[in-house]
Amino acid sequence: MVLTIYGSPKSRTLRVLWVAAELGLDYTHVPLEFDDPKLKSPDFLKLNPAGSIPTLVDDGFALSESLAINLYLAKTYGAGRLYPATPQGEAEAWRWTVWAQGHLEPWVQQDALLAKLRASMGENARAVVEHGLGMLDRTLDHRTWLVGEAFSVADLNVACVLSPSRVAKLDLSPFPKVHDWLARCYGRPAAVATRTRFA
Repeated sequence: MVLTIYGSPKSRTLRVLWVAAELGLDYTHVPLEFDDPKLKSPDFLKLNPAGSIPTLVDDGFALSESLAINLYLAKTYGAGRLYPATPQGEAEAWRWTVWAQGHLEPWVQQDALLAKLRASMGENARAVVEHGLGMLDRTLDHRTWLVGEAFSVADLNVACVLSPSRVAKLDLSPFPKVHDWLARCYGRPAAVATRTRFA
């Protein structure tokens, strides 16, 4: 296995670095910033036509989009551990990942390019976030983790969307189950080690 992770740990690349730590993977990290001219070079565009980070290369197979990379790494190197062992569990992991990216991330992300859009949404954006957090809180009312009895890539991907820097701007007091679940996720040794290493 020759694994390379391209991207700055100050970006969504941190998600990929966390899953690699959970799986104990050896990899080469190339810490490119989002605006690095190398991302638009012909060689890099062959890996990722969008010229963006993160990008993963695994023995010549190139993949972009952080949450997709996490699903790939978990299934390839963590089946039965980080990746659910049943088709139903797999479907749930994908469901939570797609839900987090489609229904939650657009409203909690802090990307500067979207500042005007967020401002124009005003209270409507807050209502969407609270709806999503409410659904997540109700789900966690009767389970410790999102899929099955153990932490999985579903938890990791949703927790990444609700990163500490994003959650710092949210009021989680009405959502105590989400608060406790995030503490469990970010309290994991691999999460702590990754955030410490790349702080």
